Amino acid sequence: MRKQGYKIILNHSALKPCYWFRKAIMHGKTCYKHKFFGIPSWRCIQMTPTAAYCNFQCLHCWRINASDLPPEMGWQEIPPEDLDWDEPREIVDESIRIQKTIIQGYKGVEVFSGDWLREAEDPKHAAISLTGEPMLYPKIGELVREYKNRGMTTFIVTNGSLPERLESISCEPTQLYITVNAPNKTVFNRIARPMVRRAWERVLETLSLTNSLSIPVVMRITVIKGVNSHLAQEFAPLIRRFEPTYVEPKGYSYVGYSRRRLSRANSPMHSDVRRFARELAEMTGYVILDEQPESKVVLLSRLESPMRFY
Repeated sequence: MRKQGYKIILNHSALKPCYWFRKAIMHGKTCYKHKFFGIPSWRCIQMTPTAAYCNFQCLHCWRINASDLPPEMGWQEIPPEDLDWDEPREIVDESIRIQKTIIQGYKGVEVFSGDWLREAEDPKHAAISLTGEPMLYPKIGELVREYKNRGMTTFIVTNGSLPERLESISCEPTQLYITVNAPNKTVFNRIARPMVRRAWERVLETLSLTNSLSIPVVMRITVIKGVNSHLAQEFAPLIRRFEPTYVEPKGYSYVGYSRRRLSRANSPMHSDVRRFARELAEMTGYVILDEQPESKVVLLSRLESPMRFY
C-alpha cells in the first residue's frame, strides 16, 4: 500500500490523496463531488478506517483481494472479533496531521491558486471510503463525530452489508453512499463475491433503513459493461422501492487489481453511462440533475437541484 501512495494511519487506517485533489491544487480542476455537492476537492481528506479489511471481493475493485494471491500470501480480510481498534480521535488527529504534511510538498512549485493551497492545510471534508469497508470499524459513528467536531463534513461509502451498524450509528455522516451494483441476488453474488452469509439480504435491509435517516442517501451503481450495464430495467424496481435521495451511476474504470478480473472492454464510455441513466430516469421518475464526463458519472434525483454543503 505504501508503494501505491497510501499513508498508513496508526494500526488499521489509511489516507491517500485522490487524483482530483492533485488536479485541484495544480490545475484548478475539481471532482464531481465539488460539482454536484460543493465539496472543495482541495480541502478533502480521502481516508479509510479499515485499510486491509473488507467482507466483499468485488470484481471491479481496484484494491488487491486475498483471492488475487496464492493462498500462502493471503490475509484475514474480515477483522477478528478481538482486534484492538484505534480510537476515533487518534485516527482523525493523525489523518489531519498527515494531510497537512502532504500539502508541504506542493509549496515552492507553481500551483493553481495560493489561496487554495493555504485552504488545503485546513481540510473541511472527509471522504470515508478509499479502500476496505468502513462500516467494519465498530466506532464509525464516533469517527464521524470527531470530524464533525472539527467543523468537517463527511461522506461514507458502504457496501451495505452491515445494516445493524447503520441502525445503531451514534452520529450520522453528512451523506451516505450505498453501493448497489446488482439488481438481484444472482448478479450480486457474481459481482460482489461476498464472504458473509445473506449478503444480498443484508444490502436490502440497509436500503430499507435509509428512510429513517435524516441525511441524503445516494444509491451508487458502478456500471460494468457486459456485466450489469444492460440491467437498467431490473434496477428500476429497487429505486422505486427504496427511493434514495440520489441515484449515481458511475462507469467502472479499468485500473488497479481489477485488471486481473475484468477486461478493458468492461469499462464503459460516459455515453454508455448516460444511456443507462436515461433508462433509469424513464422508468423511475427520477431526472438527470448533472453529470461529469471525466469521471463517467451521472446524478439522478427527484429533487430540483442537488443539496450543496459549501
